[in-house]
Amino acid sequence: MDTNGRSRPADATPAQAQESEAALAPSEMLALMQGQQRTTRNRLDRALYILLGTWAVAWFVGFLALWSAEDGGANPLLRIPTATAFSIFGALMLVGIIVSVVSGISMGRGMRGRSNTAGTLYGFSWSISMMGAYCFAASLLRQVQNPALAPLLMPGIFVITIGVLYMAGAAMSRSGAQFALGVAVVVLAVVATALGAPTHYLVYGTVGPLIFITFIVLLRTGAISSEPSLRDGARA
Repeated sequence: MDTNGRSRPADATPAQAQESEAALAPSEMLALMQGQQRTTRNRLDRALYILLGTWAVAWFVGFLALWSAEDGGANPLLRIPTATAFSIFGALMLVGIIVSVVSGISMGRGMRGRSNTAGTLYGFSWSISMMGAYCFAASLLRQVQNPALAPLLMPGIFVITIGVLYMAGAAMSRSGAQFALGVAVVVLAVVATALGAPTHYLVYGTVGPLIFITFIVLLRTGAISSEPSLRDGARA
């Protein structure tokens, strides 16, 4: 039976099915489009919850570990071996990158054509961008050979790269809220670097997770949306 209550043979051809769908009333078509939009938005929101939650934990633990390092740290309550601090930080950043790749790919799953391709390319752009940022910073440090530059350059370039990737994802999903998140992360990198080492570790480890958690709360409460409105989608 079709959506208009009329019976339809079980072995109806695709052409007949298309004719039946074409017979949908405008209100039914609108309801169908809104249902598809809600499904897409829920999938995007779940991917963002996982992505932002992972980075919130990674930044909180990772950067506070660097702030607590015996060499270059400033935590008055706890100090850990420098090698251990950087190992913790590196492992958490790697986890964050892997989750970002998977989340980016999942954002395009279930979409058709260019949207699916865009989601896959966006997922892989995380790993490529992070590797590029690391190689660039490492090469620059070898040329400059300034020990005071590394603690500021390495986290700064990674954080800016993350902010730019969030803005690129916002362009893909047409989400102004996600674009604002990317802007906030870039601004955080600038402010933290201006404060200097080792204070910037504390700023990254506290303000960064707060930004991510705030974004999650706003998504959960419906104050912001990861998906454009139906009117915007129809206009595109």
